[in-house]
Amino acid sequence: MSTIARTMNMGLFPVRVDPLKCVEESASFGGSISVSKFERLHEYLLDKSGEAQVDIQFGQDEQGTALLRGKCQAQVRMTCQRCMNPVSVDLSTDFELGIVFSDEQAKHLPKAYEPVVVDGEQIELEPVIEDELILSLPMFAYHPECGEHGYQNESEPEPEDIEAPNNPFSVLEQLKKK
Repeated sequence: MSTIARTMNMGLFPVRVDPLKCVEESASFGGSISVSKFERLHEYLLDKSGEAQVDIQFGQDEQGTALLRGKCQAQVRMTCQRCMNPVSVDLSTDFELGIVFSDEQAKHLPKAYEPVVVDGEQIELEPVIEDELILSLPMFAYHPECGEHGYQNESEPEPEDIEAPNNPFSVLEQLKKK
């Protein structure tokens, strides 16, 4: 594991950083980002309300691989797939990404890390965080109990005694008995 700086820049979250410099300094950043800034995430949400709490650290592993580690938590509103009413969903994700500068470097990254490819000399942090939030979305959002929200989990009706359908081979069965 890498050494993580004891001091953390809290408050305003940086938009872009120099990843090599941040790895060298074992920089840490923390703060909140409005969910309204995540355009791609909006496709899955009911509205743009909410804040994402983010803590990230740059560092290296034992092999010297440059890493971006982080945690992100947010509460968002989605549509319940049972009753179609709004439901609050807690998103939480921990991530550990290998910092690379080309697809070729990404191929040689240890399998334990997902790559984050840096274009140029700086990395934009918000798209990385947005990707991680999208990956943490549930497949289906729903209330634990939708009874008070209009959905009634009706039990299956008891099967009635139903006559067996007319079997076309019943004639053969009668011949077999003879």
